[in-house]
Amino acid sequence: MVLGIKKKEIAGLKQQLADLKAENKLLRGIMSGTGIEDSPWYNLSLLSKALEINGIGFWVKENEPGVFWLSHAAKEMLGCLAESTLTWETFRNTILPEDRILFDKAIHVTTPGGKPVELELKIARHEGDGREFRILYFAIGRFTGMPDQGSAIMGTVKDITRQDKIKRDLIKAKERTEESEKLKNILIANILHEVRAPMNSIIGFSELLNIGNLPIEKRQEYVLTVKNQGIHLLKTIDDMIELTRMESGKITIRKSPCNIDILLHELTVIFNKYKIVENKDCLEIRASYPEKRGMVIFTDPGRLQQLISNLINNAIKFTERGWIEIGYRPVAEERIEFYIKDTGIGISRDLQKIIFNRFVADETLTGKLEGSGLGLTISKNLVRLLGGKIWVESETGKGSTFFFTIPHEEVPETFHTMASEEEIEIPSYSWKDKVILIVEDDEVNYKFLEAVLQDTAIQLLHARNGLQAVELCRTINKIDLVLMDLKMPEMDGFEATRKIREFNKKVPIIAQTAFFHDEELEKCREAGCDDEITKPIEIKVFFEKIDRFLKEK
Repeated sequence: MVLGIKKKEIAGLKQQLADLKAENKLLRGIMSGTGIEDSPWYNLSLLSKALEINGIGFWVKENEPGVFWLSHAAKEMLGCLAESTLTWETFRNTILPEDRILFDKAIHVTTPGGKPVELELKIARHEGDGREFRILYFAIGRFTGMPDQGSAIMGTVKDITRQDKIKRDLIKAKERTEESEKLKNILIANILHEVRAPMNSIIGFSELLNIGNLPIEKRQEYVLTVKNQGIHLLKTIDDMIELTRMESGKITIRKSPCNIDILLHELTVIFNKYKIVENKDCLEIRASYPEKRGMVIFTDPGRLQQLISNLINNAIKFTERGWIEIGYRPVAEERIEFYIKDTGIGISRDLQKIIFNRFVADETLTGKLEGSGLGLTISKNLVRLLGGKIWVESETGKGSTFFFTIPHEEVPETFHTMASEEEIEIPSYSWKDKVILIVEDDEVNYKFLEAVLQDTAIQLLHARNGLQAVELCRTINKIDLVLMDLKMPEMDGFEATRKIREFNKKVPIIAQTAFFHDEELEKCREAGCDDEITKPIEIKVFFEKIDRFLKEK
């Protein structure tokens, strides 16, 4: 019984051996016939085609001198298709000298039966457009046929230029991401500081204002501090919103005549007051004018003022003593060059290259948290929107000068007589027997409007959302004006305005929001608003708009 089992196993093994011999014979048949010269042990045509399917070139070097073969794909990668004959030396010389030593060493240490060697080498293609560097992957091994036939070196060549570029791009992208993350962390830290510091002052001084026996001088000082800190906080938030809008392409330029001398004069007046708030009383802020005074150009005055203000703010921040000068001059190609020069700490050459980049916060310059770090990035974007360019010249410890140019578009001569508006006091208004509906979900904002309007004798109604506003307008006929907040729960100001317009086409509706952009303005008009006003509200403008609409009724 056991013997029978053994006979079956032996028969099975014999059959497997016969199958293997038959398969070996078949493979030898496939491999025979058209190798190098008369060598019958490998069919290069078959092997190279199999490799070329996967984008791999193939080469063989026999030990016999002069016996060298390259597949079509390998010739194409090496730029040697036009070569009628190729030698081993020609092949070696395509490898750049710095990599050729490594290649020769790998060939030299290759032994029969040893492991393949993988190298990444650069080659120079022989083409009319000069040297083109490519990364090559080589697998070098020892291939033997029958033991008495000697040995040969076989290799594959694969163009990994694209893969290598992708790898380098990924490394660069990773480095950029890490740098961006680092700068974002600096920005967040700065913004947190810029928000928390004024909020601490606002809350602290508001508490002090509750002291019953506080002298009037101190009370006025604390009120001014609260106001200034609120303005500072608002500036930080505005910078963040402004940069976001710029990067999303939602900023538009609205051109009109602008008298540059008047603009610079107004800015020096504003910033000579502002420097006191920043405890920089010793700074002199001055304007310099060209010989030809009163130049009027066609540009966006608001954006130009914002741009110059950003640069003056930056100069004040980094200048402890001396002066800051703003000026301009006509230059070639119908352009005007503005400059803001200071006697501050200066900027090193390395930092000048990145000073306008996003997230390069003020800590980079001073080593301390001071500002959001967005001012110069916003300035760069504003200059671009106005059609100009911006740059800086500076030396560490000797101050800085920021330059920018914008197109010089002339305007009719009649505009050259424009004069600066004189400061006027807000007149008193009496709107007795008039009713305003204030639609505002924030109780503090409503209290502010109530305080602003308390001396006008006007009657106030308060709706805390759009639903209440619609219902009050539907049930009360005597409403002379609606002050409509846009961002509210349950029903926003846009929808509330549309509902009111369904049954009341005449009542004036003024939209109010913390930030207007072009799309929102258009949406307001489509909903049925007659005008708009931005928070924080400028009381003079606010009163003028209300008075105009109440007089028209």
